[in-house]
Amino acid sequence: MHRPTVLDNQQWPDKKPRRSIRPGMMLFVLILGVNAGLIAFNISLGQIEAKIGFRADQGTGARKFTYLPVQSSQKVREARISRSPDQGSLVSTPDTFRLSGGYLEGKEVRTLHLTVQSSLTFSVCRIVSEDQCRALAVRIARQLSWFLDVDREIRKGDKVALIYQSLPAGPELKILKLDYVSGFLHKTLAMNFFKTAEMNYGSYFDNRGNEMISRLDSRSSPIRNYSEITALPGEHRRGSGTGHAGTDFKAEVGTPVYSSFAGRVTRANWNTKRNGYCIEIDHPDKGVKTLYLHLDRVLVRPGQWVGQGMQIGLSGNTGRSYAPHLHYEIKSRDRKKTVYNPFLFKYHKKYSRTISNRHRKEFDKVIRLYDSLLTAG
Repeated sequence: MHRPTVLDNQQWPDKKPRRSIRPGMMLFVLILGVNAGLIAFNISLGQIEAKIGFRADQGTGARKFTYLPVQSSQKVREARISRSPDQGSLVSTPDTFRLSGGYLEGKEVRTLHLTVQSSLTFSVCRIVSEDQCRALAVRIARQLSWFLDVDREIRKGDKVALIYQSLPAGPELKILKLDYVSGFLHKTLAMNFFKTAEMNYGSYFDNRGNEMISRLDSRSSPIRNYSEITALPGEHRRGSGTGHAGTDFKAEVGTPVYSSFAGRVTRANWNTKRNGYCIEIDHPDKGVKTLYLHLDRVLVRPGQWVGQGMQIGLSGNTGRSYAPHLHYEIKSRDRKKTVYNPFLFKYHKKYSRTISNRHRKEFDKVIRLYDSLLTAG
């Protein structure tokens, strides 16, 4: 790996690097002596020009680092840095990607425009910082997985337009708006996050106000109050050679958990180091067993018969769990390695919501705001 070329330039004059800048290298820029706030600079590397934004911390003298991929086919001996009147944008010259900043209802957001190159993750990680890019790529893929096989049906040349924000607690990211132009589907998928006062949590709707993500009917849903689905069966986990076996519902600790179907509790609280507090229920008439992992509390015992929709526990964050959620799993009784996606399982009924006339004006206003942010970016 090449040692990065370093520019240390407080007064912004032209500065020649000590070493040549070669294709594939990362330009390591150190800016000193900048007042607090969001500042943008123009950077020229031979024939390549880009704008890059820096956020300065109050009272630190602005000691920040940013990486810029060098895509030139030629070696570059000279780099120029100058202030830019434009604030907070990153633009490449051919226009394959664009990253910008802004504010939505007082909260800082980022807008991202890109064209998929070799893969979605590679394309996102060319632009977004290393500590966020893979998490953001996973979240984009998860949203698209309701409509596409993200391993086989994402095409080079597909276009992504995105608004997202970092959540204050930890490294989590939240997608507010996703437009995806699919070469495989030959159409654009538009997903807009929206929440009414009556919703405990928001959801994603198309531009006409139809919910894009299916929900399980409450009579058979293992959990009725959750913020989002963070994993589906078949997703591969880092460091694991097998796909994820269940569906993860992100929910607060203590949220009621219900038996999806009538059946008998076969076991509870086994392998707790991994599963946490957990329950397994046998459903002979459905040909499956259901599992409920990482619970905060178990309210049933082995051998007990439970009816459909009966509360059996409280969701939690026990065992090998990185955030509060319910892991829900549907296993075949006869084929031990077969697991089912609940949104494709024939005994689970599904539905999706539509924005009511009462909230239509509010929804349309949010859509216009999202579109204006993407256009400005």
